Amino acid sequence: MTIKAQTSLRTTRLELVPLGPEHLDLTIQLDMDPKVMKYVAFGVPFTKDQALQVHQWLLQQATYVPGFGTWVGFAGGEFVGWWILAPRPIADNPTKFSKEEADFGFRLSPKFWRQGYAKEGGCELLRHAFQDLGVVEASGETMTVNAASRAAMESCGLKHAATFFNDYPTPPPGIEEGEMRYSITKEDWVSSVSGRQ
Repeated sequence: MTIKAQTSLRTTRLELVPLGPEHLDLTIQLDMDPKVMKYVAFGVPFTKDQALQVHQWLLQQATYVPGFGTWVGFAGGEFVGWWILAPRPIADNPTKFSKEEADFGFRLSPKFWRQGYAKEGGCELLRHAFQDLGVVEASGETMTVNAASRAAMESCGLKHAATFFNDYPTPPPGIEEGEMRYSITKEDWVSSVSGRQ
């Protein structure tokens, strides 16, 4: 697995470092937490094997396009969670990845919920995506019933783009209300940044 030039990032409170094998216990801790997983996947904690697979998938995102990947965030040396810019597979050739479109997301420890950390890390990743990596659009998805995740994406400037419904063999509670995709373009990001200055 070859990592492609992923850089560390900083905000007022967060140190965001590229995810590595040494962070395995931290990502597993999130994936096995019932509170964290309530609105993720099947709505229940992952097994350790499933959490290990997620960690490998998160690592893999840094191998396709230079600069993309997963970051783990620390505040005062304490693990807060992870944020991701995953390159999107090209529709007619899923073995190739777009340098201009990113899938955006985050997963935080409950200890740090409702303190602005999701927004703080998310805004920095979007800045990095649009300013440093040449991304033109970033999108994230969440369950409709996950009001906190939706609010965090909106606070980062993403707007509701679509509501969709998938069939799951073991559907998580609340999935009957669907899932939502949120997006932001570079143009919209530049406008929002200019508006805050």
